[in-house]
Amino acid sequence: MKLNDTAISCRNLQISYEADPVIHSVDMEVTPGQLVAIIGENASGKSTLLRGLARLQKLDDGDVYLRGTRCDELDDREFARRVAYLPQTPSLVPDMSVRALVERGRTPHFPTYAVNGSAVDRVEVDNALEQVGLTASADRSLKILSGGELQRAWVAFALVRSPEVLLLDEPTSHLDVRYQRELMQLLSGLKEKGIAIIVAMHDISLAIAFADRVIGLDSGKIAFDRFADSENILEDLGNVLHSKLLSFRTTEGSLAVVPDWHVDKTP
Repeated sequence: MKLNDTAISCRNLQISYEADPVIHSVDMEVTPGQLVAIIGENASGKSTLLRGLARLQKLDDGDVYLRGTRCDELDDREFARRVAYLPQTPSLVPDMSVRALVERGRTPHFPTYAVNGSAVDRVEVDNALEQVGLTASADRSLKILSGGELQRAWVAFALVRSPEVLLLDEPTSHLDVRYQRELMQLLSGLKEKGIAIIVAMHDISLAIAFADRVIGLDSGKIAFDRFADSENILEDLGNVLHSKLLSFRTTEGSLAVVPDWHVDKTP
């Protein structure tokens, strides 16, 4: 595949913290309209890889490309317009309304030194709120939102800049089960807009249900990169997570995956 056919890609990506290598020679390509889940144990390098793609982590070696253009050739404002990144626990600004948060996400499109956006920017804010189903909550404080609503507000914060690439670090980790599903359905729907989405996550069932591809990360290296419906996906995931996995079909036909373990409750 040619680099300019991919939304985002990296070649020979290597990242260290101090003297400790964390990401080792990673090559990856994600096409427009594709949702990719990155699965791995804690400290496997998932967050570091996303931060490297987002230009928030210094690279020891390798390059990141947007549509075939090296990211270090783009200025900060252009990169911020094209790539949106949400960390695992975004900072919650007290007493800020949902609309104010989303407006802040639009700032990469503001003219230099401008404090407020144009009429076009205000329309984009309204559109982002509508996409995540928060139009009616636009003037509510972030402090009183449910976990699912708050996460959707942060997604709107990212979407309002009309990015080509959306990077999310464990966006479902602190959500109730129904909100996890709602958020993944929302992200899956964004593929129709041609947005490339990369999600670091722990939930195997959600990854298989909603992702187009699953990448297994083990000790900073890509252990496998498969389509989510591949025949050997469970075996690969079990190897990366160092656990035996069982699967079964839900009443809706989705594949659910659980660890195969036994807890002895004998006194």
